[in-house]
Amino acid sequence: MRLTVRTLLAWLDHVLPPDEHRELDAKVEGSAAAHQLVERIGRVVKQPNLVPPRLDGRGLATEPNSVAEYLDNCLEHDRLEAFERICIESDAHLAEVAACHEILATLARDPAATAPLDAAGRRRLLAAMQHQSAQVAADGARAAAVANVRPARTTLEAAPASPPSEAAARRRSAWSAWAAAVAALALLVTLGFLLAQAIDRSRGTRPAAAETPVAGEHQPPPALAEVAAPAAAPEPAEPAEPAEPEATAMEPKPAAIAATDRESVALEPAGVPESPVPPVPAAVEAPVASGGPAIQPSVPQGDALAIAAAPMTAAVAAAKPAVPTAATNEPAAAGSEAALGFVTGEGLVIHRGVDRGRSAWAALVPGAALAPREELIAPFGFQPDLNVRGVTIRLLPGTRATIATDVDGTPRVEVVFGRAVIRSARPDARVGIAAGGLTGTITAGLAGPVGISVDLDRVPGTDPTTESAQVRARVIAVNGGIVWRQGGVAADGSPRLLEGIAAEGVLDARTSILWESVAPGAGRVARLDALPAWVEAPPQLDKLQRNAAEALNARILDTGSLEQSLRELADDRRVENRMLAASTLALLGDFEAAVELLCAEGAGRRLEQGQWLVLEKATVPLALARGANAAARLRTAFDNRGPHGKAAALFAMARGFSDAELAAGAAETLVAALDDPDLVVRRYAIKCLCDIVQPSAADRLRYRADGLGDLRREGASWWRGQLQKGLIRRPGAV
Repeated sequence: MRLTVRTLLAWLDHVLPPDEHRELDAKVEGSAAAHQLVERIGRVVKQPNLVPPRLDGRGLATEPNSVAEYLDNCLEHDRLEAFERICIESDAHLAEVAACHEILATLARDPAATAPLDAAGRRRLLAAMQHQSAQVAADGARAAAVANVRPARTTLEAAPASPPSEAAARRRSAWSAWAAAVAALALLVTLGFLLAQAIDRSRGTRPAAAETPVAGEHQPPPALAEVAAPAAAPEPAEPAEPAEPEATAMEPKPAAIAATDRESVALEPAGVPESPVPPVPAAVEAPVASGGPAIQPSVPQGDALAIAAAPMTAAVAAAKPAVPTAATNEPAAAGSEAALGFVTGEGLVIHRGVDRGRSAWAALVPGAALAPREELIAPFGFQPDLNVRGVTIRLLPGTRATIATDVDGTPRVEVVFGRAVIRSARPDARVGIAAGGLTGTITAGLAGPVGISVDLDRVPGTDPTTESAQVRARVIAVNGGIVWRQGGVAADGSPRLLEGIAAEGVLDARTSILWESVAPGAGRVARLDALPAWVEAPPQLDKLQRNAAEALNARILDTGSLEQSLRELADDRRVENRMLAASTLALLGDFEAAVELLCAEGAGRRLEQGQWLVLEKATVPLALARGANAAARLRTAFDNRGPHGKAAALFAMARGFSDAELAAGAAETLVAALDDPDLVVRRYAIKCLCDIVQPSAADRLRYRADGLGDLRREGASWWRGQLQKGLIRRPGAV
């Protein structure tokens, strides 16, 4: 059973079977984050002045039905993770969920809580009601006397005489209303008192709540003082003129970082210590029989207290070691003092380890420790989270990054390509960032998410073996703003400051720092009209992608080898499994499986057109942009796995054509390739033509590479007509 908020509440309220309770005992004992969350639950439930969520709220964070669906174990999987993250960050939501779970557990465990009162209980209840009624009546009389005090003259002039009988009737009516209200209020107070006593008795074995604040508890970060450039740093150059109207130079200025957005918070429990103790590897669910449904553990009183885990994206049913790979990461052994952090959430991540004395890629599953320096890759279909010194780092699918620490112990994230989202519940959290030419440190403002992206782009027609790709890097402040301090170092060892931005300053919310390799010595700050979707919420996977991710993780757990698992899955009968394995191998620099799948034509092996485009986009452009070595391996894969004699043509269409090449005859070559007998050649030809011409949606449908012969010939004839008119060129090209 995995250690989640739901299972932790069940463990606290003693509603699990004995064996599962003992299993969670060990996990809680080995997790510092779980200890802190237990203490925080005990404190927030008893906090009297905590403002509850609004009853008329809407959305996942404030919708009352969300709590009911969560406790009833019927909250959709794609909303479950976000809801638990909200509970971890928000005291109000955590208190509501914990209190409701505790009440349900008490009712399930102690039938006497709802049993009728005996004679002694009724007498105590009546005595309490009479005492409370008298107190409320006295308070009401005093309030009425104060409210009715008026100057004598005003009262006499404003109050007309009324018959004594009507006044008496009004007084009797008022006293009757007061008596009814007092009785109802007294009954409610008494029932609440009795329920509180029952709950206190049931908490006898619950861990005592700590009175001191938890280290990582979410608190509003302090207002930032005026930030200035270090005295030793050279004066920054004058800000360059922005390339876009909305771009502004980032100047040093005081700012207060806004409070955390309650709907986008860290996944892990707040308050992981500076040197976190790696948690006990999360044992996953009980094995599932082939073809049968997952066995969901349950507790008394039906599904209202079911503690079954939601369907996993990456963790599957098998109790295996936390790092089931042949390649090991020796410094990251569990409990090692040198560990930088650990993998959290449900996403598998690939790291470069050591296998029999040589460097090799291996898998890290949730719960595995991180070495002091890690080279990591997030495969497609996975979104792993890393907890590094209290900072949560989410790597999005297809991302390569390096995690390490600076000399002063500050964690540093270097994104080579792809995207990452960083946040921390600790107000004093800091993190170093390297993305392209952007090098610096976020010294405040990590309560809200911060996005990092590094995109590798190529100019069509350039030779990837001799010309480098263009790099575009961004650091995006989502809400609240961050404090960014430049920290680059030039080749001679002196500090390097980018022109166009201050040495240190505040980056406002919905604003990004942008760096491009075409102007390596400058950066600029631009306001965003809309935030990228991947920053606000992680991309959602469809059912087939989730199934493929689970199949890969299950294979790794069974074989203990990442490479063997990928090779076996690349030959699987399910197409989504083959696509995931091929794209993952391509991230590791092996393009043989991807090219073989792109070129497959046999029955049961050939990809549909949409699947072909997805796999090609995920593997080939990145291979060409990563450098000369990757491009050379891709060309070799076309030689080994492609149609005989077509490798040069395929590689040329994969890299694209410049305007000069199109004018020199490449356009005729592409149109002629529409009649090629090999499917992969026809697919690349129509892809290149559509990328160049950008035709309308209707014109795109005129030709299908995998269509019937007559339809293909008709579509090819239309493209030959476009060629004769001189229209096979990019929009705007002469």
